[in-house]
Amino acid sequence: VFLILTIRQKRTSKKRRYYNNVGLLVSSSYLVLTFLLKWMAFSQFESVLKTQHIEYLQIDTRPSPLNAILWSANIETKDAYLLGNYSFFDSKPITFEVYPKNHDLLSAHSDNEDWKDLILFSGGEYALENTESDTILIHDLRFGKMQFPDGTSDFVFTFYGVPSEENNTIDFSQKPLPNEKLSSKDMKQVFSGLWETIKGNKLPPN
Repeated sequence: VFLILTIRQKRTSKKRRYYNNVGLLVSSSYLVLTFLLKWMAFSQFESVLKTQHIEYLQIDTRPSPLNAILWSANIETKDAYLLGNYSFFDSKPITFEVYPKNHDLLSAHSDNEDWKDLILFSGGEYALENTESDTILIHDLRFGKMQFPDGTSDFVFTFYGVPSEENNTIDFSQKPLPNEKLSSKDMKQVFSGLWETIKGNKLPPN
């Protein structure tokens, strides 16, 4: 907003410098505030892990879309990833969803170039899931799970992997989301669900 106000002023106008300085102050202040909130959210996740005596390798925290109140965390342990959310309005303890790594499912294909590219794409944060068929589900955990209006949820990025033991190849394809084309009404419900999560998990009244 202040950038637009700035470019609408003449170069010699005093308001031009004023709008520019205010814009820098507002944006820089929000950036500093976000770093502070990230540290506070990280501390909350760290405290819960310590209380539950969970040994972990690393914690990756990130804000949810369009706000810095609701934070998600990917916690890497030896054999699994723990995914959790924390809102500054929460009054109940943080809970985690556990996703076993199962990285051994494709360990025989560690030299496959396509598989290396997919690992690189996921930033190393991925979990494998075996199915009844020969297909392996590859969940990219960085973006968490998306809640849909019908009450279901799924990872934003999941891939199908069909390995062949004979020639060390894997056929990859992206798994489509249940509602890949969301209507404006669907999107409204998705953001409504996000807003409900931002408001926090509340303890029942006494």
